[in-house]
Amino acid sequence: MMKYDILRVLIFVILCTGLLTCSTLYSQNIKISRDSLVNIIEFDGAFYNKYTLKRLIVDTCKASSVLRSKNQNYSENNLIDNNDHTAWVEGALNAGIGEKIRITFKNKNALPYAIKLVPGYLKSEEIWYKNNRVANITIRTVGKEGGSEYIIDEWKDVSFRRDSLSKVSISPVYIDISQNYIQHMGYNDFVAIEFEIMEVDNVGAIYNDTCISEISFYEINELIKRYSPEEYQKIKN
Repeated sequence: MMKYDILRVLIFVILCTGLLTCSTLYSQNIKISRDSLVNIIEFDGAFYNKYTLKRLIVDTCKASSVLRSKNQNYSENNLIDNNDHTAWVEGALNAGIGEKIRITFKNKNALPYAIKLVPGYLKSEEIWYKNNRVANITIRTVGKEGGSEYIIDEWKDVSFRRDSLSKVSISPVYIDISQNYIQHMGYNDFVAIEFEIMEVDNVGAIYNDTCISEISFYEINELIKRYSPEEYQKIKN
């Protein structure tokens, strides 16, 4: 079974521990691992298929602005350096509302099934709260046909969870975008994914700079186990 042949599916992203419940872009079965996504369980209409996940290699990462500093590097490359202690910082005059990040992948047939995003500067708790955190984004998948680009899918109002003080929580966020492949029967024209900042959390912030430490992407890799619906209910419970 080829990994992109399963088009009418119900997908659950499985991680190591914990449970995250958010908006419709967050699978009810997403679990949080300290480091990364581990595997994914996909329903093909008859069986639940368990796959390993593979991290996608980014080709280009471009941001609409970057904060310039003589002493620090805040470039968009910090988003894909696999280091939560570095960050991209927008360089707009305002708080970064409307700033965009655009990602392409080395494998042109890649389809990102899940996203890990750190919506603030995670170098330390102090730095996290001194700067703005991203509170709400729009995610777009971009296709290209006949030399012209178009938006395949657009998810608005993707909001990140807040703590008891209404501050965006200090943690990675895991977003499941796999369901759109069902709607569009695959992504033959897919060329890029884009993020636009729609709202920031500035509660207690000293600086009017909005930061993102890391964005990483995962696709399904190898089939490791197949469950009947009865078997899956047992392991799920």
